[in-house]
Amino acid sequence: MGTLLRLIRQNLRRNLRHNLLSAIGIVVGIAAFTFFLALSGGVRQVVLGEIFPVDRLEVIPPKSTLFGEARELNDAVVKRLKAPPPEVGVAPRAVYAKMRLAFPARGWGGKNVLKRARDFYFELSGFCDGVDSAIMAGEVSPPFGFEDRATTGKTPKCSPGNVCPEGFYCAWDLYQCHKPVPVMISRHMIELYNGSIAPTHPGLPRIPDFVTSVFRGKTFTIELGRSYLGSSARQGGAPIQRRLQLVGISDKAIPLGITVPIGYVKRWNRRYAGVKEATNYSSVVLIVKSKSDITELAAYVKSLGFDLAESEGEKVGLFITLATVLFTLISVMIVLIAAINIAHTFMMLISERRWEIGVLRAVGATRTQIRTVFLGESAVVGLVSGVLGLGLACGAAWACDWYSATRIPDFPFKPQTYFAFSPGLVMASVGFAVLCCLLGAFLPANRAARMEPAAALTMR
Repeated sequence: MGTLLRLIRQNLRRNLRHNLLSAIGIVVGIAAFTFFLALSGGVRQVVLGEIFPVDRLEVIPPKSTLFGEARELNDAVVKRLKAPPPEVGVAPRAVYAKMRLAFPARGWGGKNVLKRARDFYFELSGFCDGVDSAIMAGEVSPPFGFEDRATTGKTPKCSPGNVCPEGFYCAWDLYQCHKPVPVMISRHMIELYNGSIAPTHPGLPRIPDFVTSVFRGKTFTIELGRSYLGSSARQGGAPIQRRLQLVGISDKAIPLGITVPIGYVKRWNRRYAGVKEATNYSSVVLIVKSKSDITELAAYVKSLGFDLAESEGEKVGLFITLATVLFTLISVMIVLIAAINIAHTFMMLISERRWEIGVLRAVGATRTQIRTVFLGESAVVGLVSGVLGLGLACGAAWACDWYSATRIPDFPFKPQTYFAFSPGLVMASVGFAVLCCLLGAFLPANRAARMEPAAALTMR
C-alpha cells in the first residue's frame, strides 16, 4: 500500500499541469453546487422558520356550511384536536386556542420610553389575541412571566393620587391596585418597527436595543370599549383603562399586534361583546411533530367540518424548492461536463504512459493495482477540487453577506447571513467532487488495467 501511495503522489506531481487544468471545471461546479444549496438552506431558515413557519396548521371556523348553521370552535373541539382518534395515525405536538378581541379598543404610550414629545397611538381591535399561558412557558425570562395577573380584592384600594406597591398600578375605574397585563409580541412587530418606524424617526433605538434595553418590562395604556375610529362597544358600560407590560417575544404571538393571556380576553369579551364571543375561539393552532404529519392532520380537520388558514409558507417553500432545483441542476451539469474532461485527460495520460504501465505489469503489478493507481490519482484530484470549490463557495457567500451588511439598507427579517453551510452539505460537496472524478477516470483506469505488458512496451 505504501508503494502505491508513493506512486500516486509521484504521478500527480509529474502531471500537475494536466491535473490542474482538468480540475478547474470540478472546482467551478462544486463551488456553484455548494453556493446555491447553502443559499437555499439559509433562505429557508429565515423564510420558513421565522416569516412563514411551516410546522403548524391554523384551524378556523368555516365561512359557511351546507345548511347555513354556525360551526363554532369551542373547548370540545380543542379537546378533539388534541387527541385525534387512532385511525388518524398521528397527533399534534401541541395545540393552543386563540381568542381575538371582539370589540373596539385603543392604546397609547411610549413617550417616556423613547424620549419623544408625544406618545404612539394605536388601534387594538383586530390586533389583539389571547392564548393559554402554558403555551408560552419557557419563552419569558425572569423576572417577568406570562400569566393571568388579575387580582380579586387582595390588593389595597387606591385613588388617583395614591401609590400602589411595587409592580402594581392604580386602575382608575375601580380605584384598586392591579398588576399590568403581560404582553408578548412576534418578531414581525420588531421588524416592522426596525424597518419602517425607526428610520423615519431619528434617535429611535434599533435592534437589538429595541427589545433588550428599551421596551422589555415597559408599560403602555389601553382603553377598552372605545376606538380612535369613533366607534364604541355596544354593551359593557363605560370604557375602562388597563396597563400593558411587554415581557417577551415569541413566534406563537400574533404576527401584527399583541398577545395576552387568554383569561383577560375572555373577561373583556364577556363584558363588551357577549357570552358567545367569550366562549368561542377565533382559531386553534396545531404544531406538528413532523412536517409529514401535516397531510393527515389537515384531512382530520376537514373531516370535522373546519377550514385551515392559508399558509403562505407552502407557496414560498415551493418557489424556493423550484429555484434550488434549477440552480442545482445547472451546477451538476457543470460538474458532469468536468467529469467528462477528467476522462479525456486520463485517456491522454494513459496514452503517454503506456510504456510505464507495461513496465509495471512486467515487474508483477496486477490489473487491480494498475486500476487503483489511476483511480487513486483521480480521487486525490476530486478531493482537492472539492475542497477548493467549497472554499470558493464560502468566499462568495462571505462577500455577499459583507455587501448586504455594509451596502444594503435594513429591511424586515434581514439576516446576518443568507447561507447555511451545514456539515452534511460540506461532506456532500466534497464527496460529490470525488465521486465525479472517480466516475470520469473509471473507464480510462479499466483500459490501463487491461493492457498486456508486451503490447504496452512495444508501443513506446
